[in-house]
Amino acid sequence: MKIVIQTQVQENYGAHDWDGVGACPQYWKAKGGETYVVPNLTVDEALVYGKKDIDTLTALICTVNDGFEEYVIEWSIEDDGAVVCEEWETPFNLYHEDGKWVARRTEVNGEYGYMHHKVASKTEQYDMLIGGKNENYKAVYTMTNGDVVSSDTVNEYLNLEQSK
Repeated sequence: MKIVIQTQVQENYGAHDWDGVGACPQYWKAKGGETYVVPNLTVDEALVYGKKDIDTLTALICTVNDGFEEYVIEWSIEDDGAVVCEEWETPFNLYHEDGKWVARRTEVNGEYGYMHHKVASKTEQYDMLIGGKNENYKAVYTMTNGDVVSSDTVNEYLNLEQSK
């Protein structure tokens, strides 16, 4: 079983030209959303997490400010094999580790890939904080040749590879 949380993201286009004086102009546009999954649960765990932790997860995911917002539009308990997003999307898996919630996902570069052709996948992880904030963010890229490169050095690595 798994818990699936779907969100909506909106961007306030009125905030782009706002000088910070007075009320922020309001011109909100929907910009898609994210899918978050708490995977590998027993039926009992799914029911407990659903009752006990959905408010906490919502507080960790949701963000509201003058220029951006993300909010939960629905959540559900699904079978492990249930398809929960479009094939070009990669959900964040959420894990409760060492007393905190951690978000983790691995995006594979393929037919819908947006990454450099030498990148096979990107794995990112962060500790979730209230209000959609995060800490300890890290990303690593696995190259098609098997090399693993941190987000701090991936551009340098690809530029070196290109000059060979």
